[in-house]
Amino acid sequence: MDRTDIGRKSRYRFWVIQSIAWIVIGAINFIPQHLVSKIPPALQYLNLTGICFGGFFITSVYRFYLKKYNYRFSLRAGDFVLFLFGSALVQSICWLLLVLLMSLPFVTKYHLNLLHLALNIFPLTGMILVWNMIYLSYHLMKQYHSSEIEKWKLEAEVQKANLGNLRSQINPHFMFNALNNIRALITEDPQRARYMLTVFAENFRYALRHAENKEVGVEEEMAILEKYLELLKIQYEEKLQYTIHADDIALKETIPPMILQLLVENGIKHGIALSATGGLVAIDITKSNGVLQLTVKNTGTLQHQQQLEDSLGIGLKNIRQRLALLYNGRASLTIEEQSPFVIVTINIDRS
Repeated sequence: MDRTDIGRKSRYRFWVIQSIAWIVIGAINFIPQHLVSKIPPALQYLNLTGICFGGFFITSVYRFYLKKYNYRFSLRAGDFVLFLFGSALVQSICWLLLVLLMSLPFVTKYHLNLLHLALNIFPLTGMILVWNMIYLSYHLMKQYHSSEIEKWKLEAEVQKANLGNLRSQINPHFMFNALNNIRALITEDPQRARYMLTVFAENFRYALRHAENKEVGVEEEMAILEKYLELLKIQYEEKLQYTIHADDIALKETIPPMILQLLVENGIKHGIALSATGGLVAIDITKSNGVLQLTVKNTGTLQHQQQLEDSLGIGLKNIRQRLALLYNGRASLTIEEQSPFVIVTINIDRS
């Protein structure tokens, strides 16, 4: 069953329950009046109409308002209670005005006292409060349940992504190349070999330390990214050129761990590794108008990028899922080709 069918059934259930509830409420008020009261029948039916139609109409409009503006109910008790009573008061006033308007044609004939009718604000408010409490409590629990599901999905996705990051770094191919290159350096440049072995260890330590973190500081991420590129530089030598830049403001921000490294890894694997002459990877992080922008530009073509992603399942889909779960629609990822570069841009709204 898809979401459309679920939504349709949910709406159908609401209107059935809504209709039955107000008919029952009206009947509970009407039957005693009809059996034992000396109120004229016309006023009895007016009262029945005012309760059934008025309650149905006012609460339906209220529901429409909440749906239209996609109202997010506060999970804090104080805010919820304030909203509950405030909205009930507004609804009951509107309901009372509707009842008074319906009563105007009968004022002269039955000598109705509009001030006396205005006292109905109290029972009307009571009925609205009950309706609101049931409706809002249901949606509050539904929202809480959804937020818990999203939280678990986020944690699962982040964990999955982090494990994927670890696998991409601790895979035999990467380990073999890095260690083999460091081994070759031992005879050529022992001091640099020791340094690169330290860099190799720091990359693993960083990945393990942040395996369960949702975000890390940009400054820390940039530092480990540079060390990662240093390791790759041993393998690709002059084929790989890179630049890293971040604004001072951007350095104070936080981003998902290893996300830049994934983009750089894709850029090198899908672009520079395929070129006989190599190329450039440029990482740029800026913040402007409340938007944090991460840009990774690499030499290559979008066609190669797409072909490798389709065949190997690498990359950007996983990052998009992480961004969607972490930032709830406030982050986006775009990829474009501006020959001779492929540019991947992540925008995160921090406003």
